Amino acid sequence: MSDNRSDYQRDYQKEYQARTKRVSLVLSASEHRSVKKAAQASGVPVAAYVKRLALQAHEGQSSAPEELTQQLADLERVIRTIANNVNQMARHSNRIAHVLDAQEVFLHIHALQSELKASIARASSGLGSRKPPHDEGAP
Repeated sequence: MSDNRSDYQRDYQKEYQARTKRVSLVLSASEHRSVKKAAQASGVPVAAYVKRLALQAHEGQSSAPEELTQQLADLERVIRTIANNVNQMARHSNRIAHVLDAQEVFLHIHALQSELKASIARASSGLGSRKPPHDEGAP
């Protein structure tokens, strides 16, 4: 009976090694602390956390939370709308050889900046201690 068990274990080990590969990774102490903290926050072991991130990066997937992904999609829509408006103003301006309302461009840019700051603030509040950049001199 033990011979059958030994054969089974040997065959299983060969098959397992044929279908899986081990990867070693060396991190500095500070990198390991950072990764370990993030893994603990996700509730998974460090190896599983690093494997998940590596596969997501390899497959081109985002590891951003769904809420952040939605906020970024909304921000992209706002930016595209403003860019479209600016292009339409430029075309119209070129047709009549002057800008009818120069302030409208700045209003759109200000709206974009406000939305961007708000999105960064919302995203930062959901991602922990990262703070959004803040420029007091900006309009």
